[in-house]
Amino acid sequence: MHPHKSLFKERKMDINAVEKEAVFRGPVTVVYQPRIVRPLCASAYYKHAKGCPNLRIKPGCPPHAALFLDIFESEVYVAAIKFDLRAYVEKKECEHPDWTPRALENPRHWQGHVRAILKDLCQEKCKDFPGYVSITNAEAMGVNLTETCRNVGIILEWPPRRVVYQVSLLAKSKKV
Repeated sequence: MHPHKSLFKERKMDINAVEKEAVFRGPVTVVYQPRIVRPLCASAYYKHAKGCPNLRIKPGCPPHAALFLDIFESEVYVAAIKFDLRAYVEKKECEHPDWTPRALENPRHWQGHVRAILKDLCQEKCKDFPGYVSITNAEAMGVNLTETCRNVGIILEWPPRRVVYQVSLLAKSKKV
């Protein structure tokens, strides 16, 4: 083995070493504000002057996404994975000291890992709550996740600097 390869492995960050916490709270009534929340998808952000590129494209995005209260009961459970973003960035910076803060915080590097943990949590909790399903696009459906989370004691930072939460709702379909 090349001597530098082992050196590189020693420096490579292990995302599993970054603290994560599964959080499950509720029941809580969703804060439903489709006229406020759904237009946020069209808000400009870094390198996306016209808002989210999935807007009007993906079925789970506005305007295609159904409105939450048209399909689901208003009482939900909040499932979340709390991820120590600050610790992650500090570890990543050791591996890539030349990266900008924006590059170090880029969700592409950690989000898939955290989403997979959240998916497992939701699958387990759905076993405990028959009839409930995991909703990963609640904001596209008009739910104010920031306020819904606040109502169960989960405070989302905007923009996230210390911790970030990946959030899903467990919801029950309305009886037809």
